[in-house]
Amino acid sequence: MKKHINLYFSFLCLFVGACEMDGNMEPIGNWTMTEPTLVTSEEAIVLNENEPDAQISLEWTPAVTSNRFIVSYRFMLVPEGGTDFSDALMEIIPANSGRALSVAPKASDINYALWAACYPKGEAVELEWVVIAKAIEKETITRQAVSITPYSTEYIPSSLFVSGSATETGPATGDAIAMNERVKADGSRTGIYEAYTALKGGETLYFRDKAEVGSRKFGGNQGILEACGEAITAPESGEYRVIVNLNDNTYEFTKIDRWSLVGDAVEGGWGGDVPLTYQGNGKWSAELDFFKPYETAGFLFRANGDWGKLLKRIKGTDTDNNLGGQLVMESVAPSLGIEFEDIPGPLEGNYTVTLDLSSSGPKYLLEANEIVSPPVNSDAVIGKTNNPDGDAVTGNFDFGTFDMPDKLYMISDGQPVAEFTKDGTVFNSEKYLALQEGMTYFLNSEADGSGTNYNELGDGSISIERSQAYQISVNFETGKLHWKYYNIKVFHWDEVNGGWDARDEVRMTYIHPYQFEVTANLKGGFDVKLNSPWDIQFGTDAKALSGTMTNNGPNFKGITQSGQYKISITVAEDYSECSYEFVKQ
Repeated sequence: MKKHINLYFSFLCLFVGACEMDGNMEPIGNWTMTEPTLVTSEEAIVLNENEPDAQISLEWTPAVTSNRFIVSYRFMLVPEGGTDFSDALMEIIPANSGRALSVAPKASDINYALWAACYPKGEAVELEWVVIAKAIEKETITRQAVSITPYSTEYIPSSLFVSGSATETGPATGDAIAMNERVKADGSRTGIYEAYTALKGGETLYFRDKAEVGSRKFGGNQGILEACGEAITAPESGEYRVIVNLNDNTYEFTKIDRWSLVGDAVEGGWGGDVPLTYQGNGKWSAELDFFKPYETAGFLFRANGDWGKLLKRIKGTDTDNNLGGQLVMESVAPSLGIEFEDIPGPLEGNYTVTLDLSSSGPKYLLEANEIVSPPVNSDAVIGKTNNPDGDAVTGNFDFGTFDMPDKLYMISDGQPVAEFTKDGTVFNSEKYLALQEGMTYFLNSEADGSGTNYNELGDGSISIERSQAYQISVNFETGKLHWKYYNIKVFHWDEVNGGWDARDEVRMTYIHPYQFEVTANLKGGFDVKLNSPWDIQFGTDAKALSGTMTNNGPNFKGITQSGQYKISITVAEDYSECSYEFVKQ
């Protein structure tokens, strides 16, 4: 029992003592803190651009609290008389988690802070050093005037970002979108930056040299860039190419309605337009089928259907199997000294295409979803292709291994269709041959077909998949026969009002031999050309509805009345010209 009573009194004493100690503690606000005192004596500092790493040593005496609370510090550079410390020109947290009593900013850092705030180069600026001491919730402040002269040479930014509520990443400065600087082939800089991104119409943006608070903001109006200027209002919502030129202080927004693929390796050939979908963050993609109508079939990336906005591959940047590479805008490449090329198509199949125009681009990537094994030509067929509606359609097949003859003929029904012209190990047709579906052809060393037949496939004959005017090349070194034909389209557009991008393209139907025709709606006053882009461009300056057009001739302006027209042409065997007729229906 005694033991229990002693324990009770022990606990009671502890409780009373604790109450007595708590009663002696000061309320949280009943304590004081002195101000720190800057001990630096330099009132004027001239920054030397030849010594960018030179340190400016700054020290202060400690702030002291009446109850020995830990004190931490923030060191700032602010405009003379400035009180908005949340927007200081520069801020430094001293070492030891802010407890140290000195800082030593580099000359280059101070110079950058002054440049970012748009103070002029080489001119003295009246500023103040500020030290803020803090313990718990109390703060004391000391400040000291200083005159600083920045470098006499203007700071040149090495990066640029798009920042603001108009961007797809939002208003936070740290989420600003990096832009790509155009760099020449020799590595020299241009001062021209670009980014592809989505913008929110009516919202605002700045360009910054860094994605951080305290960086320089570039604003402006109507395409004129202004350092530390007013925010720029974004145009209507959509995807854009944004270009900033720091050489002439300009900016521009070009709306991107679509990025698409065009070329013989994709649907529609060079007259097609296979669109990609914007995925955000400067990337477009889609799942697309690729074709291999001939070995070198390729493609390009094109913006807005505009042949002046083409992305081609930079030579020497291709990845394995042509599944990726770096890109350059064709119109810009010459000024950068960059060599480029059309993009060779991959193996036939379905691929996910990614066009990456973010800060890690511009580049493209093809990821195979399904590869189609190329068909084995067990028969000799001219005109067999997976892409018959392309512009210039080509293909080939193996005819076998033979000694090369002195002469070579194409024979049908025992009669010579053409004599080929010999060029080294290759025989070429001098003209386009009107070959007809359903007919059988042979390659023979004699004009009457009595010589050697050159085809090991099947019964030695050659069949025609579709009637067309074919260019034929027979290579005895490789044992391959190559063929090519053109589809012709009616191009129809409002030239006066700049309507090329909104043009109509109507494919004509081939009629054996050497004829094409189609019925199409045409508008009076619109220009017309009959093209197989861009090898064939039939045109004339005559206004008559019938006559002769020449390849690479001027636009035809003879349609004065709107309506439906039957358009018929007969092409020359070498496609140098065609006779034409427009008949209003």
